[in-house]
Amino acid sequence: MHVCKLWIDRFLAFVCIVLCGSLTIIVTWQVVGRFVFSAAGAQSEELAKIMFVWLVLLGAALLFGEKGHMSIEILVDYFSSRWKTIFQIITSVLILLFVASILLIGGFDAVQRTMRQTNAAIPYISTGQIYIALPLCGAFSIFYCIYNIWTDIKVLVKSKAENTPSRED
Repeated sequence: MHVCKLWIDRFLAFVCIVLCGSLTIIVTWQVVGRFVFSAAGAQSEELAKIMFVWLVLLGAALLFGEKGHMSIEILVDYFSSRWKTIFQIITSVLILLFVASILLIGGFDAVQRTMRQTNAAIPYISTGQIYIALPLCGAFSIFYCIYNIWTDIKVLVKSKAENTPSRED
């Protein structure tokens, strides 16, 4: 499972790097077009918006995999490391339920509902194709939730085994 996580991390990092680089080029082209040629293309502006949304969603999934997401641990800091791990597992399960229902299921629903709608600025891209980023982010986040729960349970079991006194007769 760890090897699978490493491959997904590399894939998401590569996609985010490509999106960020492409976004930089497109936005630079917009600025040059607007100030040098006094006209910026509507397609490049819409493409920049789409790429930004994809970058944010896939970057959020990658950050979630690195446990870099925001958490408020003001109360958890007062507990032992065992209880901190238990709270992390509970938090990951709650996030898993949220991500599965909102991003994955809701994302698939949004994709299905908007697959026939064309984009006004870029008519060869449907709105549903843009929204595919939602269930993709959900799927990657679900994988990371399951991975985090799995590693936290391993830590919990290992710490319990180390604290259990051995019987020597």
